[in-house]
Amino acid sequence: MAEAATTFGSCCEELKEALEGGDFEPLVTVGPDGVIYMTVGLVDLDEEEPGLVDHPLFFCPFCGTKLQTPEEVRAKAGAEGDGEETRDA
Repeated sequence: MAEAATTFGSCCEELKEALEGGDFEPLVTVGPDGVIYMTVGLVDLDEEEPGLVDHPLFFCPFCGTKLQTPEEVRAKAGAEGDGEETRDA
């Protein structure tokens, strides 16, 4: 099976713009593990700001291009948890 897109944002201009937006906290980001995530919710933390709940994107939300597979996400994320991640806002 061919590997999914390695350069996120190369499939369409909309995803590229969403990833490069610098004037706001993006809802679509590439994590330090090389997995592309979309923020799907907020969670209250003991800190001042809420945490963001992220879920891996398997397909581009703009053009439908396959971005990564569940297996690739597990491999990149080190098979920890269920593929979800919480990051500080």
